Amino acid sequence: MDRQTLLAFLLIGFIIVLYPWYMSIVSPPELNMVPPSTQPKELINENITPERIKTVATKKLDSIPVKSIGVSTNLYDLTISNKNGGAFTNFNLYKYQDHNDNLVNLIDNDNSNNMVIGFVSIDGDKIFLDKNWSLVDKINSLSVERGQKSLTFKTNFSNQTITKKYTFYADTYNIDVDVEFENPSQFISRNQYTLNWNGGMPATEKNLSNDYLFFEGYASLGGERMGSKPKKGKSTVENQNGSTLWSAIKTKYFISAIIPKPIYNTEITQSSNSNNRFTVYLGPLDYDSLSDFNVGLEENVDLGWALFRPIGQVISWLLTKMYAIIPNYGLVVVVFAFLIKLLLNPLTVKTFESTRKMQALAPEIQKLKEKYKNDPQKMSRAQMELYKNSGANPLGGCLPMLIQMPILVSVFSIFRSKIEFRGAPFFGWISDLSVPDTLISIGSFPINILPVLMGSTMFIQQKMMSAPNAD
Repeated sequence: MDRQTLLAFLLIGFIIVLYPWYMSIVSPPELNMVPPSTQPKELINENITPERIKTVATKKLDSIPVKSIGVSTNLYDLTISNKNGGAFTNFNLYKYQDHNDNLVNLIDNDNSNNMVIGFVSIDGDKIFLDKNWSLVDKINSLSVERGQKSLTFKTNFSNQTITKKYTFYADTYNIDVDVEFENPSQFISRNQYTLNWNGGMPATEKNLSNDYLFFEGYASLGGERMGSKPKKGKSTVENQNGSTLWSAIKTKYFISAIIPKPIYNTEITQSSNSNNRFTVYLGPLDYDSLSDFNVGLEENVDLGWALFRPIGQVISWLLTKMYAIIPNYGLVVVVFAFLIKLLLNPLTVKTFESTRKMQALAPEIQKLKEKYKNDPQKMSRAQMELYKNSGANPLGGCLPMLIQMPILVSVFSIFRSKIEFRGAPFFGWISDLSVPDTLISIGSFPINILPVLMGSTMFIQQKMMSAPNAD
């Protein structure tokens, strides 16, 4: 192997080893980092001044004490308050833990003011029903081990009753919400109201900077996925209008979505005369669970570029099926990498064969350059004739690599955000496939073994496949 190739691999290995340390310096995780925020998607354009924004504040409602109900299913336990007519104040997922070995909680102080109903009154006032509602069911806790169970809250506005019913299911993250208004035309302007989720979602990963890269707020309007990524530490306002299939906020591994049935903050407008049923999904970014809604919510799962998503779906499906046979995602990745290597081996061989042919022609090409150094056109024709006679193709080493790109890009996207890899152990010190395999840290410098092994195997492979006449 020549000196330049050896130096190149040494530099690559050096960069791979030092990259985590470099990122910890230029972009250290902030302990009190404030997640980016997106203001509500306003779907009603009303001429409302701040002085006309009101909340329900009657003596009767103020006299209702705060009451919290614990709800447990086979997948999660939550605490729901009678504030806002049912605001989630805790939502712990049984299958997922954070870096402190605590259950992942998708509710914090920033987003606990959720599930607020708002509307414009017939007097033109903006109303939010964010006081304490009455609990119809006289219970303190609810256990859903099979089937489904419900909680109902009610309040009054202008002597009319408003009820909100939550239905919890034992083996799904779906929560159905039914809202019913008594004579809505008597107190709601244009018979339209909003259901708001304020405060987004909390970061759940140890590497906060990386986690915030995946924070997004989107809505499906008229079948088109629209939205944006909020900028770090800044609030943005996004106004969207159209028939809403769903509205969602996502982090790297989890999602909060509201799906009506007939971003940071999310708000859905619904007619008070229509079928007032929503489904709230608060849980992991699992492709199968999201696709069950049949409204395109699974588009929030990162499967690579839009053009390559079908390839990503096949890869994700294959990994899941392999895990059913090999119950260790580390081994699944090893076997999958071997299969990918076999699949792409013909292209790899083609690339190296083309490279060797070009290396063998290098002396001849140099002679042509010296012979026709004053006539570029003749040199070009002579080179093409040489390529034709020898069967070499200057692009022969590039085209096979381009053909591999869709698969490799899809693999990269899935491996960095697949929820099943989160917390999945391999062996020894590798206890979580979603984070770097740091064996020890010397000061703030992490020692990662797998990048070193990868660089070594690349070095050996290059040496084995190098041309026989290489120095």
